[in-house]
Amino acid sequence: MPRLAKDNLLPTAITNIRLGAALQHSGARSVAEAFDKSEAETLFVYDDRALGRTDWTMDEPDDTARCFRADNPHKETIAMLPLDGCIITGTNTVRGGVCDGMLLTEKDMTLIEFKTNVTSANRLTILQRAQEAIDQLWHTYDGIIRPACASKDRTLDDRLAVDFHVVFHKAMLVTAINAELMDLQSMFLESNGLPLYFDSQKTFL
Repeated sequence: MPRLAKDNLLPTAITNIRLGAALQHSGARSVAEAFDKSEAETLFVYDDRALGRTDWTMDEPDDTARCFRADNPHKETIAMLPLDGCIITGTNTVRGGVCDGMLLTEKDMTLIEFKTNVTSANRLTILQRAQEAIDQLWHTYDGIIRPACASKDRTLDDRLAVDFHVVFHKAMLVTAINAELMDLQSMFLESNGLPLYFDSQKTFL
């Protein structure tokens, strides 16, 4: 999709935490080259297989069941950063897993991992892929982004509300599996002190 940003100026959400400097040696493209931003009231984020990275659009796609929907009623500036396969690609950096993308405002950091390519409704398969996603999300934050920002004198825990989202195709999340996924959410919160969600929507306030 074409860029949504009307200019190439880095938003305050990125400069506040010095994210560009923190991740400058992490991948094929810099934060400044790869980011996009928008104040649209509704944005649809998805895993673009053709591009090999996360992308987004203001226009509702035909298959919203594979998208993460960001509602932005106050028209805040939201930055979108494609991480896996773009900003974070180095062999040493990606060891441990990298999540697909990030949405960032001056108040919120939302890390997203898409598992929308899972086609089996087998319980064990879904739980295995859920755990893979959790590992990717947490390593991206705790193993890459948080220490990188700390090296630039930016402590994320004091600045942002951080959350994590695993996005399955909506048809995969049957009731029986949902109960076990809720258990994984609870364990993640207890272990890391930050919320994890198996859903495909967030309202940025």
